[in-house]
Amino acid sequence: MSRLIRKSSVPGLLSLAALLFLVVPSMADDKPAPSYNETATVLATIDKHGHFYQVATDSKIYLFMCTKVKTFQLGAPDCKVGDKPIAKGDTVHFRIDSDWAYMAPVSEGIEERLRILATELKTIPPLPAAPPADTDKKSKTTAESGVVIGTGMHIRGQHGSSWSTIPTGVGSPITTASAGTPVIPTGPVLATPVTGGAPVVVSPVGPTSGGVITGVPVTGGAPITAIPTGPVTGIPVGGAPGSGGMQMGGGGGAPPWVHILRIQTAGKIYQLECSKKPCRDANKEIALGDALSFRVDKKWAYLSGGMQGSGTGNAAEEKYRILSVTEAGSPSASEAH
Repeated sequence: MSRLIRKSSVPGLLSLAALLFLVVPSMADDKPAPSYNETATVLATIDKHGHFYQVATDSKIYLFMCTKVKTFQLGAPDCKVGDKPIAKGDTVHFRIDSDWAYMAPVSEGIEERLRILATELKTIPPLPAAPPADTDKKSKTTAESGVVIGTGMHIRGQHGSSWSTIPTGVGSPITTASAGTPVIPTGPVLATPVTGGAPVVVSPVGPTSGGVITGVPVTGGAPITAIPTGPVTGIPVGGAPGSGGMQMGGGGGAPPWVHILRIQTAGKIYQLECSKKPCRDANKEIALGDALSFRVDKKWAYLSGGMQGSGTGNAAEEKYRILSVTEAGSPSASEAH
């Protein structure tokens, strides 16, 4: 009897296998292809303590970090589109999913995943009116109203993100290169070759950093390293980790990545640290361009339901740590800890 059952089961199993063979591919075919709806130009690549990419769309500037290699390696990971490393001047297509950017693959290749360290507005929207000054001299809090001009992530315990830009409200920000602020020059630069000789005009192939620039002479030839004959202005690079490098995080007991906000008020720029989850104000996830009201009490900011008032300790407040406070228009910041 058991032999008869086993024999009679074979055709049924073959039919089921054939059915699954037909059904499974059709289910896979129904899955929509990813939509890479963001197009950007690579402004700069930074390979100090890792590989970072500053890219610009029409309205935003992003700072991405390559995290492709997560185990022991000789050297920092770099990301590619197809078989070509991402380079300055490239046009890239990507999609955003949570805290990650996924680069469109070439042909049938695998999409490259990069962590979004910072997202910033190119143009600052109108700032809300400053809240009325507190007339209570005994009050220890200060009411503020501002606009979110940047969102990002950093490793808990660090002092904030290395922002790619310093938005000015009029197109791309321009600043002068210094030891602490490398910039992508906005045009050819007159510079004296480090090997000596007369100054030449070069088209930069990288940022101006440390008082020197690498560029191709406009008269032709191989790239040279030269010393600019005068101040060089351009788009701030930023993003490169500061002294001591950047902790990569993500495993082996490493500190967690947490979300941060950059808020500009009438006179200051605040960096706030939230948590592992995206920053929220009441029941709404905070986004670029949002207008917020908050009160400052020492090293803490208390958000109070958008523009509904500054609040004085109600249940709807969200408490976030202030990482730093910068005077608007100044590159220096006073840390809040």
